[in-house]
Parts: sequence; structure tokens; C-alpha cells
Amino acid sequence: MSDFYDKVAEFLKKYESYTPKATWDVNAYRIGHGSDTLTLNDGTYRKVKKGDTTTKELAAKDLARRIKKEFEPRLINQITEKAYNNLPDSAKIALISLSYNYGSITHPEIILAAKTGDVDLLAKSIVESTINDNKGTKYYNGLRKRRKAEADYAKSIKGKSIFTFQNNSESSFNLKQTFFTALVVVTSYFLYTKIKK
Repeated sequence: MSDFYDKVAEFLKKYESYTPKATWDVNAYRIGHGSDTLTLNDGTYRKVKKGDTTTKELAAKDLARRIKKEFEPRLINQITEKAYNNLPDSAKIALISLSYNYGSITHPEIILAAKTGDVDLLAKSIVESTINDNKGTKYYNGLRKRRKAEADYAKSIKGKSIFTFQNNSESSFNLKQTFFTALVVVTSYFLYTKIKK
């Protein structure tokens, strides 16, 4: 798995804890990292059934396959490949996490925000459009924390890129300033020697 997919899996594992035995969850039996599919030793997979068990290694393989083969393509289909490619990796990871949790991006506000490429707008839509989801259930507080974490992660690249840009600007400015000072010194010395002669 590439570094990007490793990061997606790492982010998801924070919220999809490992379960070795099939457990009923809302509408299906789930296993591993919140998955309704079970990856087998030979690499094939099937729907999870009551009584199924898995290992951490197989659960990790199942998660990797689902990220790359199911949820990333599904997200690209929803927001378009062009919009997806224009997003920083942090925003892609946040959206894949959201899609994994819901099954797909179910709120049009999030899809529209993703298409703009504006990470601030995207972060805001992730938090605000989902505010009433699962309200009144035991899952609500945990899901609110996850949405906030996804929103923060989606725009986390912004601070870094601004910082880098400022540093590059400062470096460029300092280089120009040094060059200008050197030019003044050399010119002054040249004029001084001319006048002295």
C-alpha cells in the first residue's frame, strides 16, 4: 500500500477499532475495522456472517482493499475525478473516512464544498451539514467528535502550506535584499575609485 493509503487506514483505525468476532451493528454483521466484508486467507472476500472471526492481518487487508477499491472510487464518482485530484491529501482522507462511516457522502453540501476545492468550506460543511445525524442516540457524541476530527484534518494542510509559503517568501525577500545591498556596495566602491582617479 502506498503512503497515502497507509495514512487513510491509520486515520480510519482511530475510529474503527478492531473487532475479531462478527458483531451486529445497526443493519449488518461487522468485523475487523467496522467492515461488513470478511477477507479470507486466499485473498478472496465475502459478506460477514454470524459466527465469523478474523485476525488483525486479515482485517488490515480487508480495510486496505475497501479503501482503494470501494470507497475512494465511490467518492471520486460523487465529486468528480477533477475535483478529487485538486484536493490536498488531508481533505481526501477526511472525505474517505466520512464515506466509510456513512457508506457514501450523503449530504449534498459536502459534495458541493469538495468540488470548490475550498478546504475551509469543506471543513465547515462536514461539521454543520451532519449536525442532526444520529441525534438522540448513544452514537451521537462519538460521531460529532469524529466529524470535528475529519473537518480539522481536512484543512490541516492549509496551515502547513501557508507556513511554507511565508517561509519561501521571506527567503526570497532576504535573498533579494542581500543581492541589492551587495550591488550598492560594489557600485559605491566602483564610483569611489573612479572619482579618486
